[in-house]
Amino acid sequence: MKILFLLPLLLLQFPDSFIKLDTFQVSFEQTTVSPLFPEIKDSGILSVSGCQFRFEYTTNEKRITIGDCRNVYQFSEGESKPLVLKWDEIKSNPFLQLLINRDAIKTQFVIKKLSDAPLTYRLVPKKQAADMPFTLLKLTLNKGGTQPVKIEIIDETDQVITYSFSDFRAGIKLNPQLFSPEGVK
Repeated sequence: MKILFLLPLLLLQFPDSFIKLDTFQVSFEQTTVSPLFPEIKDSGILSVSGCQFRFEYTTNEKRITIGDCRNVYQFSEGESKPLVLKWDEIKSNPFLQLLINRDAIKTQFVIKKLSDAPLTYRLVPKKQAADMPFTLLKLTLNKGGTQPVKIEIIDETDQVITYSFSDFRAGIKLNPQLFSPEGVK
């Protein structure tokens, strides 16, 4: 019975300001560390508007991934046609839920606050996604709890993918063409 009393307190500890964030654009640095291969670094720009997103990698293997709320298109340098996935195939992906369905944070994850400075949370999905098996996410937010500073994805092989964010711009008007597969080369 005591646990039921504490449940609302646990849910309230995650900042609503991050959950309510709808449209943003941010630069990212991605570092992948694995016990199986050498460290890989990449960078790019992430744009999000509602359930639409665009990951544009600008170093190493140039690639663009676009989600338009119906399909996800992955364009890779040197490929003539994109890989296309139906939205239903990836909508349960925990990393994407952080980006495009932040309301799911309170219902789809077990949340534990790890620290106040920096503001860091551990998020463990309640259900494993078929397209992304992993152990947990660590999300670090800015002081106000409004913007992601870093997301770490730690999978079952101890591979850690870290996204470090900079130049965060929220509430801006993004060109709808960013989220369309038409015209991507």
